[in-house]
Amino acid sequence: MPAIIGVDIGGTFADFVAIDRDTGRIETLKVLTTPDAPGRDIGSGLKRLAESGLDLPSVDRFVHGTTVGVNTIIQRCGARVALICTDGFTDILELARLRMPNPYSLFCERPAPLVAREHVFGVRERMTASGETLVEPSADDVARALEGAKRAGCEVVVVSFLHAWREPRHERAVARMIRERRPDLTVFCGSEVWPVIREYERTTIAVLNAYVQPRIDTYIRRVAGELEQAGIAAPLLLTTSIGGTMTAEAGRRDCVGMLLSGTASGVVGASIVAKAAGVKSVLTLDIGGTSADVALLENGEPSFSTGLSIGEFPLATTTVAVVSSGQGGGSVVWIDGEGVMQVGPRSAGSTPGPACFGRGGSELTVTDAALLTGILGHARIGFGAISPQREASEAAAQPIADRLGIEVAQLAEGALQVAVSGMLIAIEQLLARAGVHASELTLMPFGGAGPMLGALLAEAAGMRRLLVPAVPGTLCALGAASAPIRRDTMRTVLLPLDEDTLPILRGIIAALEEEADGALEAMAGPGPSLALHAADLRYRGQSFEIMVPLDGDETVDSLRAAFHEAHERNFGHADLEAPIQVVNVRATSARPAPDIALPHEAMRPHAAEPVGEGPLFQGGAWVSARLFERDGLGPGARLDGPAIVMQNDTTLLVPPGWSAVVDEFRNIEMERA
Repeated sequence: MPAIIGVDIGGTFADFVAIDRDTGRIETLKVLTTPDAPGRDIGSGLKRLAESGLDLPSVDRFVHGTTVGVNTIIQRCGARVALICTDGFTDILELARLRMPNPYSLFCERPAPLVAREHVFGVRERMTASGETLVEPSADDVARALEGAKRAGCEVVVVSFLHAWREPRHERAVARMIRERRPDLTVFCGSEVWPVIREYERTTIAVLNAYVQPRIDTYIRRVAGELEQAGIAAPLLLTTSIGGTMTAEAGRRDCVGMLLSGTASGVVGASIVAKAAGVKSVLTLDIGGTSADVALLENGEPSFSTGLSIGEFPLATTTVAVVSSGQGGGSVVWIDGEGVMQVGPRSAGSTPGPACFGRGGSELTVTDAALLTGILGHARIGFGAISPQREASEAAAQPIADRLGIEVAQLAEGALQVAVSGMLIAIEQLLARAGVHASELTLMPFGGAGPMLGALLAEAAGMRRLLVPAVPGTLCALGAASAPIRRDTMRTVLLPLDEDTLPILRGIIAALEEEADGALEAMAGPGPSLALHAADLRYRGQSFEIMVPLDGDETVDSLRAAFHEAHERNFGHADLEAPIQVVNVRATSARPAPDIALPHEAMRPHAAEPVGEGPLFQGGAWVSARLFERDGLGPGARLDGPAIVMQNDTTLLVPPGWSAVVDEFRNIEMERA
């Protein structure tokens, strides 16, 4: 019986989904992460799956998403990187875009670059914007740069030259010199990592890639060792920021392509659920241990963006459009210097974790607040990994409650409201850019803490409908298991949109498609693939562009119309007479994953039977909430709030004024009266 395993590693739990390809049976699991020994949690989860009856040698597809890369950047614990750039442009990372993170604060400071100023070396070379050599790279300058990198203890080198997006010849020549002189160093060229115009963004992406590469490479090798030890012969696939997968071998160098792998996998999983349920306009809400991530599904499909950030740094690569805020289940509740309650962005993670985990944590977190309001505490959580300790949560909350002069339950409810407010800011930013009102959307909460806070967020955002997946706590792992293998290529062209340009674009797209097909075949062997094309367009003179899909039959007029429509949708206006410029063209080659059909049953309308009652603090008062076991809610079951639905991977709150029904896929559809 062949099987598929999808894994997503978060800040607190490692989530597993195992799918029997013959029967369609889906088994889910959560185990605590092991930050001190990355990869060990994979072995623990596989052992648990084997104990439950899964034949690990039968696994023929293993897909893994991880936060190792993004956590390395956020925690600034990556490699020591040397940057070699065009002489005279050594301040590129410090100058950046001359923007302050918060223009309304007189005390705000720009983040320090990931490469120290003394580790940046200039090389005399110069190329024109059209790709003609003016000055060949100086071998003496390269030798001096390598001496400086050796003294500084740098282990990775980035080469990023002016105008290399047009012609990478100089970067490649210097990379060869480095490999000949210092074969022990890992070298990346900016034009290799992401060949786009704009020196700062291209250099930053290459630096991010180099900064995380040693840790990701080590981590991948550890995971591969765990698979070998478990008897899994399937190749290790890694989820990518654009919602696809790549091989582990490709991931050892294309590290920047997997920085947002976990968040993208969640959106892919949400897309599967939304399509099956027939819900087109969805706002996804993925709340894990450290953050809350939101994204839009239009007609059940994810939207994409090139304007996201990783920590404090811009990520100009194309990714699933996800906006994050620092309010997760493990986010710490604290009081600022003005005496105002704050939640996050610092998280207790899995070690020591929330106070109620009983693992040494002493600070109040969102999870503790949920326990103190009665949302949690009726069953073990995380597939039995944790038995919540209310006394520990009370001990963590009491000093803050005393300082504010309120009761512990009031503090806990306030903490949840503050967390929801932080998420709401990110949501309003996302919806404003998309020109969508929250009331038009269905909220899909998932992740370990998403269903716990989903209805509270919906009320704050003015939303009336929720769709809670059958396995919300492990939906990211399901998305990973169902993500296609894909390779994305692009090239900056800077051409006017006119009749003479179309044949040139088609020729470039054909070359990019051939490149993408070759890379895909190198990763996964020969086989059929799906081709996708797009172009980044802007009005001539604009600084940034909009991605417009291409279908192969477009004309200049149809492209103009598509761009005007996209500009109107994004910015509220369009200039029908303005000349349009093609900035980049893109080609993708993708090979779909095996179909994953969600199990479904016929609905039988009936009133759900509670398994008990428990106190719930809502609206400043204690009320009695009915308790339900999710496994006991068959298709057609109906219930009204206040209620709490318990399951292995999460807990669902149905507040007063909300009703819920279980659909044929065992999703829970909720509506507010």
